[in-house]
Amino acid sequence: MPPFPDLGLLERANRITDAFEKFLPPSFEVTTNILIKNVEETLKVGRGTGVDSFLIFPHAQYVARNGLENFDLSMKALNTFTKKFTSEFAIRPFIKKYPEKTLAVLAEWTKDSNEHVRRLVSEGTRPLLPWAIKLNEFAENPEPCFQLLELLKNDKAKYVQKSIANHLNDHSKKHPEKVVEILSRWQKEVKTRDMEWIIKHALRTLIKEGHPDALDLLGFGIPKGIELRNFKVEPAKVIFGEGVNFSFDIVSNAKSVANLVIDFKLYFKKSNGTLAPKVFKLTTSKLDPGASLTIQKFHPIRPITTRKYYPGEQQLSIQINGKEFEKLSFELVMGN
Repeated sequence: MPPFPDLGLLERANRITDAFEKFLPPSFEVTTNILIKNVEETLKVGRGTGVDSFLIFPHAQYVARNGLENFDLSMKALNTFTKKFTSEFAIRPFIKKYPEKTLAVLAEWTKDSNEHVRRLVSEGTRPLLPWAIKLNEFAENPEPCFQLLELLKNDKAKYVQKSIANHLNDHSKKHPEKVVEILSRWQKEVKTRDMEWIIKHALRTLIKEGHPDALDLLGFGIPKGIELRNFKVEPAKVIFGEGVNFSFDIVSNAKSVANLVIDFKLYFKKSNGTLAPKVFKLTTSKLDPGASLTIQKFHPIRPITTRKYYPGEQQLSIQINGKEFEKLSFELVMGN
C-alpha cells in the first residue's frame, strides 16, 4: 500500500492485479470464478458513477494476464466484467492470439441485451485505443472491424453509437475512402436521426481536413458563389501569451441556400522554419442567397503541453467546406 499515492490509475490497477496473483489461489479457474462472484454479488457498482467502476479494472487485468489458455472461462468473465467496467483493454490479448475465435464471440455479443457488452464489440476492436495494446493488423486491414460494425449499425443505445462513430473516425485517418463508402451506404439504408448522428461524428476528422466526399455526404458540397470579404488579422505582432484577433465576412451569391462548415487554419512555424497547418473549428451556418455573415474570433497563443512555439512569421487562413480562402500573416514575438 505505501506506494499508492505516487501511482497513476493504471499502475494502481496493475498493483492490485499483482496482489490477486500473489494471494488468491494459483488455479486460474478457481480465482476467476471468485472474481466473477465478487463482481456479481459483492461489488454493487453501477455505471456512470465516476471512477467507482474502476474498482473492477484489476479483475479484467487478471484475466488478460492469465486467461489465454482458458478461452471460454475468460470470455465469460470479460462479458461479466464489462457490464460493470469495460473489458475493452482485456479483450485485446485474446484478439491477438485467437483472432478468428474471438471475433466470432464478439459477433455473437452484438446481439447481447446489455448495451455495455455490445459497446465492447466496437471499442475492444479499435486499433489505436488509448491505454490499450495496439491492434495494428486491424489498422492495416480494417475489414474484420467493419464486419462487426455492420452488425451494430442499427443499435439504439447512444453509448454504442458513440463507440461506432469513434471507431470509424479512427479508420478514417488511414482509410478515408472506405469509411465514406460505408457511411454513404448506411445513410441510404438507415434513414434515422441516430444514423445521421453517427455519420456526422464519424466524419469529424475528414470534415476538419476538408475531405470533399465527406463534406458532400453531410450536405456541404464545394461552395459555389461564396465570397470571403474584409478578412483581417490583428495585431501584426502577437506577443506570446496573448493571442490573435481575426474577423471576416462571408457573402453568398449562390442561387440557393448554402450549407457552410466554417473553420480556420493556423500555420505554426516549426523548428526548421517551415509552417505546419492545424485546423480549428469555427461554426456551421445556412446562408440564404444574397445574405452575408460576419464572424469575429480571438484565438489565444499561450503555453500548452502539445506544442512548442517558435518566433517569427505565422499564418492564418479561412476554410469553408474544405476550401481554403485568403491567407494572412502575423509575427509571433516571444517577449523577454
